[in-house]
Amino acid sequence: MAETKEWIIAIVGYILALISPLLGVIAGAIIYFTQKENPFLSKHGKYIIIVAVAVWIIGIILVLGGIVPSLI
Repeated sequence: MAETKEWIIAIVGYILALISPLLGVIAGAIIYFTQKENPFLSKHGKYIIIVAVAVWIIGIILVLGGIVPSLI
């Protein structure tokens, strides 16, 4: 079973992926590549990267489709 600090690291990574996909990809990559010996964090690092990329793609689709106005 994962420890509390491992859960907190994973949850913060997912929150970063949802709020800022770029930071989510960076955080997920750091977790994934530095925690190879920890299967819990390694797995969640990979999932954080996937979530961040998905949020990024959805955001691009929404802006290009004119559904959400661009901030630029």
